[in-house]
Amino acid sequence: MALTTIPNNLVLKHWAKDTWRAGFEDAYFNKFMGESAKSIIQVKTELQKGKGDKITIPLLMPLKGAGVTGDNLLEGKEEDMIYLDFGVTINQLRHAVRMAGRFEEHKTQINMRRDAKNALMQWLGRTVDDMIFHALSSNPSADRIVYGGGATSEAGITPTDKFDCALIGKAKRMATQDRNLMVKPVRINGRDTYVMVIDQWQARDLISDPEWREAQLHANVDGRDNPIFTGALGMYDGVVIHQHNGVIRTNTGDSAKVGHALFLGAQAAVFAVGEEATWNEETFDYKNQWGVEFGRIFGIAKAQFEYTPGTMTDFGVINVLTSSEND
Repeated sequence: MALTTIPNNLVLKHWAKDTWRAGFEDAYFNKFMGESAKSIIQVKTELQKGKGDKITIPLLMPLKGAGVTGDNLLEGKEEDMIYLDFGVTINQLRHAVRMAGRFEEHKTQINMRRDAKNALMQWLGRTVDDMIFHALSSNPSADRIVYGGGATSEAGITPTDKFDCALIGKAKRMATQDRNLMVKPVRINGRDTYVMVIDQWQARDLISDPEWREAQLHANVDGRDNPIFTGALGMYDGVVIHQHNGVIRTNTGDSAKVGHALFLGAQAAVFAVGEEATWNEETFDYKNQWGVEFGRIFGIAKAQFEYTPGTMTDFGVINVLTSSEND
């Protein structure tokens, strides 16, 4: 009798693909991802189609000319299109799990492949989130930083320089003050919308602000079915506020812990994907032990462009630094 079986390499590809998909769904930043440049985290897959360790992201700068009116001569007054770009370098990231041995497995009825997938899926989601938080928070450009209270530097932040509604408005004004260099918003039902992610201690200070409580009483937001609103604390001045414990928190203030909140617009970071995910199973010690390796080639980078020669400017993120004191 002939039996039809699925080739083992296809089985392993299925487990790799499913673990990658499930891990992404488990990541906090998944709700902000998309292939469009209008997404907060833009996913680029071009490197899956060819070789290379870097993907270049172009940015077409806005035209600055006034044009001509009436029958005034346009010829000779054309404007050059200016492109800026930055690169995302990719690398291979792998992890593995390994069972103790047949006797240990005999103690309980388990599905090793399923449990390995769950463990690696959770690791992937957490790792992707950590990589994005670190990319967005590291080395912010000087013209994209807002400090809490009366502080003018990270080292000068004191416990009283708390997160409040005034900082949300200040960050938004910084993001939009220059039409040519502005942090691009995400459009939801025709409205310009931004996202801000704060830590739980900043959230504690925000919800104690009477202006925040008043704003939430009268909030009337269209587009609540958009993933950007999933799990949000609320909205203020067109900015959706999220709280997440992955926000960077450091002991870098003036006798104060510092929370590195993130004000995010479109294309704040780019997630570049290389080859397909891998799932490889092995046995060890005369097949007494079983293990699985999972990995993929990808890269994550904050979008930065050289608007001024020699100076890189963050494109879609403003760092908002405030006190983040323990209870």
